[in-house]
Amino acid sequence: MDIIHLQMKGSCKPFFIQNYGSLRITYLKIYCRLSSFVLQISFRLTTIMNLSYLNRIDRAVADNLKDIERSFGNQAGIVQDFIVFISRKLRVDLFGFTRFTLQEFCKETGRRRQELALLHPDFISGKRKSPEIQGYLFNTVFDYALYSMMERNIIFSSKYEIKNSGQVIQMYNFPILKEVKLNFERNSNEQKIYDVRLSNELLSGFLTRYYTVDSEAYKLIGKGRGGEGRKRLLIYLSKLNHVLLSTGASNQTTIPIDRLCEFAGIDDPKPSHKKQNLTRVLDYIIDKGKCSFQYEYIGSGKVSYMVNLVFSPTTDKITLQKEHSFYFRLMEGLKSFFDTKKNKAEIELDKDPFQQWLSNGMTDTLMKSQILVHAYYAAFNKNIPIGIASNIVISGNFIGGLLNVNS
Repeated sequence: MDIIHLQMKGSCKPFFIQNYGSLRITYLKIYCRLSSFVLQISFRLTTIMNLSYLNRIDRAVADNLKDIERSFGNQAGIVQDFIVFISRKLRVDLFGFTRFTLQEFCKETGRRRQELALLHPDFISGKRKSPEIQGYLFNTVFDYALYSMMERNIIFSSKYEIKNSGQVIQMYNFPILKEVKLNFERNSNEQKIYDVRLSNELLSGFLTRYYTVDSEAYKLIGKGRGGEGRKRLLIYLSKLNHVLLSTGASNQTTIPIDRLCEFAGIDDPKPSHKKQNLTRVLDYIIDKGKCSFQYEYIGSGKVSYMVNLVFSPTTDKITLQKEHSFYFRLMEGLKSFFDTKKNKAEIELDKDPFQQWLSNGMTDTLMKSQILVHAYYAAFNKNIPIGIASNIVISGNFIGGLLNVNS
């Protein structure tokens, strides 16, 4: 925690501040220094996760991270990053989430554009032939990863059960993309723009089954050697934190060290070496990712350690519930209107007409704005002028326009 000292002239009446921007004050002490007649205020602050960094990841994905590696091999890291990236796009740019550039992907995930824009080594060596769509070769590292996500699914090593409206649904695989489009006929200096259609499962998971994860921390800890393992471990830690916050029973849990090492990619057989390497990874996540949790090893290490994890509050349950309600109501309202919409002939040929309609802010702007206003009021009990709602639909700027709301 940070101690901040302020000096201000005035009376010595004590007061308490609960919220200050994105920071929450948990401790406040006031005293007067008579020699200089200056009031000094000392208070202790706990950082609350910036809501613009709050992201979602589908539980079916987060609970089966190893199956991404089994299904996609050396493309697994990019596939996992893409799922995190496109989930954030859904949250912050709902009316334009389908379109993005490689530069935007790299900015949000911490990856290097130069590495993803290279020709895939398998195509250079002749090991395989690059796939082609409408004359365009998907032959770079990133393009081929997108093509692979369209071509095949995440295959679960065992059936995965989810509850939906009181029913238990068994999932054996997880589709990611239905289609990938590009602006093929572009000028030589024009940036390549990807336009994707997400699977129904990915869209459904964003609304109904997810864990929350700090996307900024995810980006920051992924840079450098060992980044893939650190990101997997962060997702697992985020899952633990989300479950604890949802149940409200406790803010701590104890996990076997082998479980944490599995996600971090630490496979040293000696318990003492596991502890040393895991300590390095956890400290890196706390330091570079600015994550709020503490850990302590339990046991002598003769056989194995347990790790006690204590999570500090980064957001509150009520805020998460309001945001959940908002997105669910919004998407339900948009889908309901679209299903009754006439004159859809111009988009019926698309792989997913709803996604095409949704991501075009200039189509049915007024109706989308009205649905947005109603969903926001129902979730947050706050009115939005229709003009501001229309600007949000057109620009897609959800975070700047809506979600920086203090409960």
